[in-house]
Amino acid sequence: MEALLILSALRRNKTGAVLIALQIALTLAIVSNSLHVAQQQVERMSRPTGIDEANVFSFYNIWAGDPQDLESRLQTDLAAIRSTPGVVDGFATEALPLTGGGYSTTVDRQRNDRSGVTAALYPMDDHGLATLGLRLTAGRWVTADEIVKWNGKQQSPDAAPVALVTAALAKALYPEGDALGRDIYISGNQLRIIGIVARLEAPSLHGQDEALENSIIVPYLWVDSAPLYVVRARPGQRDRVLRAVQQRLFAIRRDRVIPNIRTFTETRTRAYQPFSAMATILTVVSSVLLVTTAVGLIGLTSFWVSQRRRQIGIRRALGARKFHILRYFHIENVLVVGAGALVGVALAVALNLFIVRQFEMGRMPGEFIVAGVLLVLCLGQLSVIGPALRAAAIPPALVARET
Repeated sequence: MEALLILSALRRNKTGAVLIALQIALTLAIVSNSLHVAQQQVERMSRPTGIDEANVFSFYNIWAGDPQDLESRLQTDLAAIRSTPGVVDGFATEALPLTGGGYSTTVDRQRNDRSGVTAALYPMDDHGLATLGLRLTAGRWVTADEIVKWNGKQQSPDAAPVALVTAALAKALYPEGDALGRDIYISGNQLRIIGIVARLEAPSLHGQDEALENSIIVPYLWVDSAPLYVVRARPGQRDRVLRAVQQRLFAIRRDRVIPNIRTFTETRTRAYQPFSAMATILTVVSSVLLVTTAVGLIGLTSFWVSQRRRQIGIRRALGARKFHILRYFHIENVLVVGAGALVGVALAVALNLFIVRQFEMGRMPGEFIVAGVLLVLCLGQLSVIGPALRAAAIPPALVARET
């Protein structure tokens, strides 16, 4: 019965109620989608790459001039790196997870099959497993006699006899689960899968999340004028080893430049800076919207209290207790916020469908909408407490004084 009386009163003051309801609807739509997108960014940033991130560091080695003895220099450098105290292992490659760039290729189940799976291609030698700390779940790692030289200037390297794939790529190629020992084809070249690693993320973060772990490891010795040296240190010795390795390399030859010296922790931070910034911005925008909406609710309720002081005094004089006054404003708030939330649910779904189509992001689970509705309802109830308490404090004698 009281709700019907409140609705009747709202119809006489509908402009403010409608504006607040629309504000609630927009807030719900934007906040629920913003928090969903922010949560996706946080999930991306916490995704493991598959390597020993705490102890790995990398740097490029750029030779001055145009030396012709690149392989000899590479082998000398790698021998020096591996013999440095505190080093677990090291190797040369073209890219690492989260470094950007790198090579990608199409992996086919049959020769000249055009329905293959796109995967990141990592050239690694027989030291790659120990250097990165990869987890081998099936099969074996490559041996030294299976290594094929790949000059970085070659568009297509010579055919390698074997390869390893990630568990994700193995599942994509052979959903039935028997990838180990099967033959695959890259650019028409036949390779046999000799091992499966649990996880190795692609260098680039672009693309669908489910495809970022499609990686293939091919036994190539990366002979290039600017190789990426990857080093794994023993736990707790990374920073000391990083300095020692640089000093040892410069002691061998000084006609080199060593740029982009980064621990993998720094590599991860740099790679995910845009994602972190987006999550922060969306969280701040959501907070500002919620505060603005709360201020609007407080202002509207305060205005209604000032307009109804006489009516409230009459109700108090007729026996209404403070509890009844508080209940009236809280029910009124639930009706206004609830109406806005109903519209907001429809807007939230529509906005999410737009985001999915335009930005290829995942659909928002229903829990985010439910959480958004509960959030605005709780916000409404908290916002009305102050004005409602002031209304409940209006004395019954007010009527007598104003007549």
